Amino acid sequence: MDSETEVREDLSKSAKTFKGFGILLIVLGVIAIAFPIFASLAVVKFAGWILVIAAFFIFGSAFMAGGAGAMIVRILWSIAALIAGIILLVNTDGSVGFLTAVLAIYFIFTGLVKVTLAATNRGESGVGLVAVSGVLSLILGLIIIADLDNTKDWAIGLLLGIDFIFGGFYMLGIGGVAKAASREPLSKE
Repeated sequence: MDSETEVREDLSKSAKTFKGFGILLIVLGVIAIAFPIFASLAVVKFAGWILVIAAFFIFGSAFMAGGAGAMIVRILWSIAALIAGIILLVNTDGSVGFLTAVLAIYFIFTGLVKVTLAATNRGESGVGLVAVSGVLSLILGLIIIADLDNTKDWAIGLLLGIDFIFGGFYMLGIGGVAKAASREPLSKE
């Protein structure tokens, strides 16, 4: 078992790491909001490369599969991943539009689920926030889908930026909790 001093040092280092990542996420979020078109294109390119790289790994795993059927399925899967990745890398404009449409459908679906959940759990603690979140998700999804030609350029980047900023503040909070914990006496059991 580590001594109390070693545990405190580990907590202090963790706090600094969380705070550092939190600040980095906030900065990246601000950049994504300031340049949403660039951020949207970066997401599409990243997804394209991930699919292309995954295709090779999936293809390689096909020959480790037990049986001809599993091998054929994995080879077909690798081909589909490769084609999807190449499409995302080559057809950036269409890819951004497609991903934005998927994002809008996701918001609409999650909005409906949240509103339904809130309606079925009326009277419980916190259900109002779930309902508000659901309505906002619905509105956001409908706004994006209603004018997809114009929203496709900025929606992914803006939402990614907002998510990064909230994630950054969350990481800063975790860092603060870890720092405070490093100063508290450890309980002996």
